[in-house]
Amino acid sequence: MSENNVNQVQPASAQVPAQEPKRVRVGFIFLSFVPVAVLLVIQTISQMPFMAIAFAEAMEEAGGNIPDFVDLVIKMSEVFNAKYAIWSYLLYAVIGLIVFGTWYIKGFVKGKPRFKFSKVFGFKSILASVGIVIGLTFTINAGMTIANWLFPDVMDSYKELMEASGLVDNVLITVVYGILLGPVLEELALRGLTFGYLEKSNIKPFLMILISGILFGAMHLNLVQGIYASVLGFFLGYLRYKYRSISITIVTHILFNLMGTYGSEALSLLKLSDGAILILGGISLFILAFAIVLINGDSKAYRAE
Repeated sequence: MSENNVNQVQPASAQVPAQEPKRVRVGFIFLSFVPVAVLLVIQTISQMPFMAIAFAEAMEEAGGNIPDFVDLVIKMSEVFNAKYAIWSYLLYAVIGLIVFGTWYIKGFVKGKPRFKFSKVFGFKSILASVGIVIGLTFTINAGMTIANWLFPDVMDSYKELMEASGLVDNVLITVVYGILLGPVLEELALRGLTFGYLEKSNIKPFLMILISGILFGAMHLNLVQGIYASVLGFFLGYLRYKYRSISITIVTHILFNLMGTYGSEALSLLKLSDGAILILGGISLFILAFAIVLINGDSKAYRAE
């Protein structure tokens, strides 16, 4: 009788079959690159008609003479930034929001439970979001200061590129596109579609955050902005992973662009020394660490089983 009992009773570990690791679906990894490519195509298409108009006006101002190519490009850029940049960015944002909004809703939202504000936003998540914005802003300012010392030519080229983009001097472009529409569009594409496809690929969360962050930096198409955009992308990817929603990444992205634009201008008025900027950057690392601790301790945040 006791012998039969021994044969029948099995340890708990033996009763539960070991769960096999999920197979990596490589196709979804490649698919995660597509939204960024589409975003760049839409941006280029949106600029082309306005660039053509600016080119025609630059040629007209030349009075029939064939101008030097470099002078022509400079003049075309001046005309574009002064008259047509805002319309180009608005067209890009509108087309992008329609394309990526529809794509995201049909691919990742339709048929799922309705989003509830209270499941994502709370004291800890909002405080962590603000902490990431403040921490990154000061950390990036410190990094820019160091880069100015080590690579002055690269930083000068970056400043010229930003001025030529029309985002610096045009307040309307800055507010409407840079602070409001741009972050929504980019979050739909990167933390919505790209991150969504990476989740379907079954790769590790660390790789999802890494790949989506690097793609976010690469889409800015210049080295300096690409580096700090990638860092921002890592934090936004982490928020996306922990809260399972792009709503909090959109809010954080908008706050970051707002802080980066007007907060940095306010700081420049204080005329802080390089040493003070570096000290603030060091303190900001602790703020970022505190934000991560808040997220990990938040009952609303996702915990892997």
